[in-house]
Order: sequence, then C-alpha cells, then structure tokens
Amino acid sequence: MKGETDGIKRLREENCRLKEALADATLVRNALESLMEVANEHYQTDFKKNFGSQRPVAAGKRREGA
Repeated sequence: MKGETDGIKRLREENCRLKEALADATLVRNALESLMEVANEHYQTDFKKNFGSQRPVAAGKRREGA
C-alpha cells in the first residue's frame, strides 16, 4: 500500500513538472511567433516562406569576392 502511494505521489510530481515544461515551451513558441510577425512587418517579407530558399555554400569553398 505504501509503495503504491509513493508511486502515485511520484507520478503526480512528474505530471506537474511536465505541465510546467509544456507551459514554458508554449510561452517560448508564442514569443517566437510574435517576434516573427514583427520581423515580417518590419522587413516586409515572410521569413517562414523564404527561410532556406537560398542555396547553401558548400563546406570548404569560398564565395567569390570573399
């Protein structure tokens, strides 16, 4: 009985920690989305659409004029 009660207590504590972590992650995501909206308005672009659209420079190669 005591072991069962301890297990339930541990699960409740873990549940609480997970809920806090989820709340933190949600807050960070919302803050980043707001930042993207402000940046999109400021630079008059859509970073989500344009992100990664440029071809990366191959490792070890230099750009001309660099």
